[in-house]
Order: sequence, then structure tokens, then C-alpha cells
Amino acid sequence: MESNELQQVFFQHIKSKIPPNLSLVDEVAEILGISNDSSYRRIRGEKIISFEEISRLASHFKLSVDQVLNLRSSDTTVFSGNFITVEDFDFTKWLQQMHRDLQFIASFKNKQLIINCKDIFVFHHLAFPEVASFKNFAWMKTLIRYPQFNHVPFSFEHLQSPLLDIGLKAARLYTQIPGIEIMNIENIHTTLNQIEYYKVTRGFRSPEDLKLIYEKLHDMINHIEAQAEAGLKFMPGEKPNSQSAEYNLYVHDFTIGDHSSIAIVENTKISFVLHNIINYMTTRDERYTEYHYNFLQNIMKKSVLLSKSGEKLRSGFFYLIHEAIDMSRDNKMKTFGNI
Repeated sequence: MESNELQQVFFQHIKSKIPPNLSLVDEVAEILGISNDSSYRRIRGEKIISFEEISRLASHFKLSVDQVLNLRSSDTTVFSGNFITVEDFDFTKWLQQMHRDLQFIASFKNKQLIINCKDIFVFHHLAFPEVASFKNFAWMKTLIRYPQFNHVPFSFEHLQSPLLDIGLKAARLYTQIPGIEIMNIENIHTTLNQIEYYKVTRGFRSPEDLKLIYEKLHDMINHIEAQAEAGLKFMPGEKPNSQSAEYNLYVHDFTIGDHSSIAIVENTKISFVLHNIINYMTTRDERYTEYHYNFLQNIMKKSVLLSKSGEKLRSGFFYLIHEAIDMSRDNKMKTFGNI
């Protein structure tokens, strides 16, 4: 491939990274500090782009140059992402990045998000501030070990407004993206096990806080069921409207140890892979995303669709989830901590 052709391929990758309402010429010109005419000449391959300019653009758009130039290896896939750490990253920034990712997906006319998680998907938590507050506490205190959570029991008195505000915005944006979720009865046990852990370690400030979290979990599950029945996404306390996106819920009887999702925007697939519970990485590697997409399609073929139709199975599935919540509430759930 000639150098000017490679340069055009490079800019095509950049174009796929920006929302369709933004101008590629304007974006490149702003990042490189050049005129629109100079930007246009580079995009068309009429002027050779320098290594410094490649570096600046690749860094800004989080591009892997070897992928762009099609330098493929059979055992290498390049991912991008951040880590939540005590030193340089926090949960609010994590939510803001997730919100930006959703904004990018939502900006396309043709879009879909397919979810396969070991937990109830995070945007359902975020739609219920009390549940979101508890999940944030559990992640920050036990998994990330933030110093400000040391020796502090959970209480709804510590609801963090900025964090919950961005969470609600992300949850609302999620309702505007057509999608598929693949669930299992075990999904609720991730949160219930976290509750059991704090019950054993006396991590709740009051019985009232513990009672309220169970009530809100029931509310969350009722809302997921209502969306599945309607086949549409919408926020709690609201009804489906013109912005409500299609919602297809699949349920399977086998446990998949996977925590991932894939976005399809126009003709591009983007894989999101969760790791270490809350961190996630992304890749557009065609080989990987196609494999990931086919994997999820195979799971759906072995699952039962509960959206719109299938009332008997849908009611039975959600009954089992509510029953699991009640068993935890009534201290009948068997865990290692309460042996």
C-alpha cells in the first residue's frame, strides 16, 4: 500500500472514532493547530503527515497505529482503557468516561448495544440512586480500598450528589440506545453477596439502611421486568415514550463467566471487556470484535427471549430473583461468611 493510501486509511480510522455530527476536517485542524485547508490536504493524502502529527492524533483518539496500518499478529489484540486507582482515578471520572462512551454510541442513527454480565448491568443500578450508592461504596471500600472509606459503615446519609447526577444521566442515555441483555438468575447474587459481606462485617450503619437497600433492589428488578414486558427501555417512574429504545432480554440456565458488551454503530463493532470487577477496556480490532459478536450470538441462540412475549417464563424468572432477595433479607442465604 502506498504512503498516501496508508495516510487515508489512518484518517478513516479517526473518522470512525468521532460522532457523525462532528467534522473530521475541523477536529484534525484543531488538534494539530493548522488551518482547515491544511487539514483537508492531509486527510486526502495530498500532504504527507509527520510522525509528530501521527503521534498527536493517535494519542488524542486512542488509536493503535499497528492496527490502523493493518500490522496484524495472530495472537495480539490492542485494547485501550483506564484503571480506577486511589492515586489518579476515581469513580466519578469512571462514570463520566462511561457517559462519554454512551454519547458516542447514541450519536449514530444505526446503533445497538449487546450486554452479557455476571452482575445486574450497571445502568440499572445507576437508575436507582440508593442502589448506585451502595454499589459505589462496596467497590470503593473493599475493591479499591479508598482511604476515606476506611472504618466507615455504609449509610444513605453519604449519598454523593455529583456522582449520582452523572449516574442518572448515563442511565437515561442508556434508555435511548437499542439493545440486548443476556441474564441469568445468578446475576443478582453478586450484589446480594456484597450485602451479606457487609452484614457479617457490620458494614451497615443502621438496620433502616439495610432494609431500604432490599426495598430498592426489589424496585430495580420490578423495573427491569416492566421494561422486558414492554420491550422498551425507560426510566423508573416514567412510561415508554418516543425516545424509548428497543429492549430485548434473553435468559439462559447456564452460568457464563463473562463480563462484556459489544456496541454496533453503523458498520463498526466495538468490544467492551470488563476486568477487575469495574474497569473496562475497549477494542475495535476486527478479528476480536467479530469473534466476540459471534460468541454472544451463540449464547442468544441457546437462551430464551423474555421481552414482549413469554409472560409465564418472564414472571417465573423475576419471581426467582425476588425470592433470592428475600432470602438474603431474611438471613436465609447461605454464604461462606455466615457458616
